[in-house]
Amino acid sequence: MFALVDQWKASGKTQTEFCRDHNIKSGTLGYWVGKKKRSDQTATGFALVNLTDVPNRQQVEVAYPNGVRVCLSGGNLALIGRLIKLY
Repeated sequence: MFALVDQWKASGKTQTEFCRDHNIKSGTLGYWVGKKKRSDQTATGFALVNLTDVPNRQQVEVAYPNGVRVCLSGGNLALIGRLIKLY
């Protein structure tokens, strides 16, 4: 369905026009537009963190796309995982 969202964006049409032309409900397209937007934000919002590069695992920083930064002391992988999933 993401391909359909890309087709809509490239068409230059309103969602209503595009849905009418492709015989789909506007709510369906709207749902997938939102889902793709969230997916795109998540995909580009984080970088791989290699904890072996952190000296003695003393401090790890998680930076969110909105500018919020969380600094953690120690190498608590479970906490880091939960913070990443918050976004």
